[in-house]
Amino acid sequence: MRRVFIAIVALLMITGIALSGDSTKTETPSKPEQKAEATTDSSEKGKKLEFVTTESGLKYTDLVVGEGKEATNGMQVECHYALWQADEKGEKGKLVQSSKDMGKTFTFKVGDPGLVKGWNEGMLGMKEGGTRRLILPPHLGWGDRPPSQGKNVIFEIEYIKAL
Repeated sequence: MRRVFIAIVALLMITGIALSGDSTKTETPSKPEQKAEATTDSSEKGKKLEFVTTESGLKYTDLVVGEGKEATNGMQVECHYALWQADEKGEKGKLVQSSKDMGKTFTFKVGDPGLVKGWNEGMLGMKEGGTRRLILPPHLGWGDRPPSQGKNVIFEIEYIKAL
């Protein structure tokens, strides 16, 4: 099972390298020039979530604000995540992968060029104990290749701890 998980993560990271370019040139998501917009997510039972949209097109919202160390480029972190392909409304559609379902956390270095570009950008500014939802446009995910297939993908990242 561990080998399958490692193979899947490696495939996702390799795919991210091919499409992401230099992911070390990301901006902290909390910059003031970014705008907030109200978005209704029916998977949250009609609850309105406020998303911040960055210059790159990434949208994020903190579902739980953490209180620990803030994630920065170069920091090794441990997280749980879930990945959905967005449906036609741009909301959570088909669940693609979940680290909790696999029974294993995901450890990585923030800013690693092998990580999906939008995930790197979306991690910046998160604090330990927090959970953030990211909506990645195709150019920050996998483009026209699965799981994006030219559509947005949605990540929920639970930042467990800095290592």
